[in-house]
Order: sequence, then C-alpha cells, then structure tokens
Amino acid sequence: MITSTISRETATRLTMSRRESVLTLVLLTLATLGIGLLLALDPRWGYDEAWHLYLSTVSPWTKALEEGLVDAHPPLHHLLLMPMAQLGSDPFWFRLPSVLAATAMVPLWYWLLRRLRVVPAMALLGVVLLITSFAFLELAVSVRAYSFGLLFLTIGLLAATTLVPRSVSDTSGLGMAPKPQPLIAALALTIAFAFIYSALFVTLGLMLALALVWAGRAGPRLRQTLDWLRTWRFLDWTALLVWVVGSLSVLLWLAVGHGRGLGTAAPVHLESFTLYEGDSILEFAWCGLVGNAGWLMPQFSATTLGQTLAVAVFWTAAALVLAVALWRRDNARVLMVLAAVMSTAMVFTAGVAGGYPFGGLMRHQVMLFPLYLVVIVLALDAVWSRLRSPRAQQVVGLAVVGFALLGLYRANSSDPVGEAHTDGMRPEISAVLACDSGRTLYVEGQLFYPLYAAAYAQGIVFRTALTERDGLPVEIPYGTGWFNGLISPRDWDVFTMKDACGADRTLIRDRRRWTLPDTPDARLDSQLEALKTSLGVESLQVIRLRPEPVATSTDEPPTARCPMRR
Repeated sequence: MITSTISRETATRLTMSRRESVLTLVLLTLATLGIGLLLALDPRWGYDEAWHLYLSTVSPWTKALEEGLVDAHPPLHHLLLMPMAQLGSDPFWFRLPSVLAATAMVPLWYWLLRRLRVVPAMALLGVVLLITSFAFLELAVSVRAYSFGLLFLTIGLLAATTLVPRSVSDTSGLGMAPKPQPLIAALALTIAFAFIYSALFVTLGLMLALALVWAGRAGPRLRQTLDWLRTWRFLDWTALLVWVVGSLSVLLWLAVGHGRGLGTAAPVHLESFTLYEGDSILEFAWCGLVGNAGWLMPQFSATTLGQTLAVAVFWTAAALVLAVALWRRDNARVLMVLAAVMSTAMVFTAGVAGGYPFGGLMRHQVMLFPLYLVVIVLALDAVWSRLRSPRAQQVVGLAVVGFALLGLYRANSSDPVGEAHTDGMRPEISAVLACDSGRTLYVEGQLFYPLYAAAYAQGIVFRTALTERDGLPVEIPYGTGWFNGLISPRDWDVFTMKDACGADRTLIRDRRRWTLPDTPDARLDSQLEALKTSLGVESLQVIRLRPEPVATSTDEPPTARCPMRR
C-alpha cells in the first residue's frame, strides 16, 4: 500500500513537471513569435533584403532565372517569397516567412535536446539560449533563407540521432526508444541544402561522424560494419537515393551559377576570411575559430584575452562533452560533437582552398550554429546533473539566463538586431527617381538593389525591355565553359522605368562592377560611349555612391588580434 502510494505521488509529480515544461515551452515559443513579429515591423529595407526582394519579384521568369543562376544562394527561398509579393510591398510580408520558420524551430530545438537526454529544466534553458542568441534573432527577422536552413538542419539533426547504434534498453529523454528515421534525415538535410549551400558542410560532417560512431562500435571488425550495410531496408536505400539526387540537383544549380559568374570580382569583404598566399595558416585557423566563437558567445570582449577565453571555453567544453559521452557510450551525444568538429574542419579546409570563408561573417557560418549551441547545452547539462540542491539549480538557471541576456545586450549594442539599412543611399536613390526624364542613368552595382526596393515601395516597375537583341554591345563576354550556353551572357542590364513624375526613363545597371572607379577609367569610358551610341542619347548620368569613410584603428580594440564582424 505504501509502495502504491509512493508510485502515485511520484507519477503525479512527474506529470506536473511535464505539464509545466510544456507550458513553459509554449510561452517561449509565443514569445519568439511576438518578438519576431515586432522586429519585422521595421519599415526599412536592409541591403541584402533588397537583394532578395529583387530576386523574388523581378520579371519576366527568364530574367528571374538568369538572376537566380548567378546569385550566391539557392533558389528555393526566392520561390517561397514570390507569393508574399501579393500581400503588399511592406518589408513585413517578406520577413514573415523567416519569423515563422524561426518560431517553428523552437519546439523542435527542445525536442532535439530531450532526444539527447538533456533534462527538461536544462532543455528549457537551452531554448532560452537559442531565442536570446543574437545570431538566431538577427536571422529570424531578415528576408534571408537562413531561418529555413536552420529549421531543416534542426530537423535533420533530430532525425540523425535515431540512426546511431543503440542497445535494446536505450531510450531517449522522451521515455522511448526512437525508431530510425533515415528518410526524414535525408529529406530535411537536402531541403536545408536547397535553402543555404553551406548546409552541405553539416550534412557531410554528420555523415562522417555517423560512420565513425558505427565504426567505433565495430572496432577492428570492419566486416561487421559492412554486414550492417546488408541489413539496410528499402527505406534506408530510398533515403540515400533522395539525398544523393537532391544534393546533386542543388550542386548542378551551383555549378551552373559558378560557370555563369566566371570573371566577376569576388566581394571584397570575403577576402579576409580565406587563406591567401603568404598568410600564416596557423593565424588563419586561429582567427577563424575566434570569429566563430565571437558571434556564438558575444559575452566575451573583442580583445585578445576575450577572444582566447571564448575559443578556450567552447572547445574545452566540446572536448569534455565528447569524453564523457564516449565513456558513457552515449552515441547520440558523440555524434553531435563529432559532427561539430568535422563540419568545422571542412569549413576550415574550404577556407584554405579559397572556396568558402572560415570564421567569416555570422551568416557565412550559421550552419554551424545548431551544432555549436548543442555542445554548450550538453556541457551545461553535465554541470546541472551534478546539482542535488534545488537552490543550486535555481542559481545556475538564473546565471545561464543572465549570461544569455548579457550576450544579447553586448551584441545588440554594437550591431543592432536587423539588417544593415540603406538610409545612407537616399540621396543617390532620390537622384535616380527625380523628375528628369531627359536623362539616361548608369548606376553601379551596389546601388541597384536598394534603388529597386525604393522603387518597388512606390509601385514603380522595372521593365527589362531592352536587351542585346536591341543592338546593345557586349564587349566583355562571360568566361568560357559549357555552362554559358544556357542563357545569353550580358555585362549590363538596361531597364525602362518611371520617374517620380510618371515619365519613362532608361536605367543601366553595371553587372560587372560592384563599385565604379573613383578615378578616370578608360575601359569604363569606352563602354559608356558605346552605350550612348547604341541608345542614341547624348549623355549618360553616372550615379555612384559616396566613398565610405576609411576604417581607423579605433574601430577595433587596440588589443584585438583578429577582426570581429557579425
């Protein structure tokens, strides 16, 4: 009788705890949605947001296809944004999908942590760490594909935890042994790749980590691992086929775009995040680790000491989590840490090869965010499990929340949440839209997208009626290759548009130059003369942005060893 009473009381306490966890999770999810919607109301377009607006609204479809091919992102997000244009020209409607994707990630994130056997209280604190992260909020309220990439990466990680070796008695934190979900993992990781190319690093890192976990179980008996492949079901092979076909499709799109973009100068802001001849590979590796730790843990200062502490804290935590997981044979946790290490190593290798920035801007490394944050939560869970006193747990919980809010405050104070806005371009944009239909305008590449967003807000449509077939010269062909026969190459676009008075005017966009030279340039002058002759106009009004102020040594702390940019 006593035993029965104790069992009922224990069950009641567990039920209440579960209800409290669910209620807290619902409140955190609603808070994420509310904060996201509030921040999405900002009426200003960010620069990259204007870029995505153009790619999702430009017409005709052949022009959208051409632009999508040479863009640095897969086309899935642009297709998703096309229906949003029917709701209005306000940036809110274009940010709404990202906000909803970020909100959907919150309960899935909690589910992932519970699948990794994180106790409910710490899993909820892990959710707090997620939704107060500057990286998460920054990308959740932006017209970018990253929220969707993170959402499907989280689903992929969740499904991948079901694929590790486990014993008969092995159960997740959800109280049951999960069934293997290879097809869900394959679909989610493929869709993530179709949203952000960099998701491929995580997918490959995850596959290598999974292979190591299975090989570790087999030990020296490699034949046992090969025998395991013979046990694959039809669903397993279908999942592999889905991932291979889907990934090859996205890679083909990437390859075609790369071929179409040959000869175009790479953005200057990426140069400091890839290894160049004469650079120290050790310095490059260190600054890459610093860059990634910097946006993940902005609580540490951007000084050499702060950078060293951030890198040391994170990778020491990763090593300890891995050691404990190996000792306890917790294969799901081993998988997460190994995937973080493998993915980081792959991005570093790509940076050395000059193919992808390592430790670059936050959005370039965002695919590592779920893995890195999982490592931090697992380290905190190891500490939490040692606490026996409720008072001690409360203190640690408050400390975690305070630490998270400190990071958000420090990051937001130096770089407010939201995209970099285009207010500084208003004079140049006003000059383009002014009532002066007698002028033909020639604008540099970096001005075009904010100009398009400003015109779009006013209902001004850009029509690509003039092409090379109308006699416009193409003096600098794109790089040769079998890719280039798909769409006619061009060096500039010629649009017709309305000015503020409703009169037609011609706008020429330079596709080859992101910025126009400040000094006389014979090549540009010859192109402008050829354009004037082809268009039959007497002059071209060249509009360029004012030069940005040169950065000074005061922009970075005097003791900072590596640049810290989000």
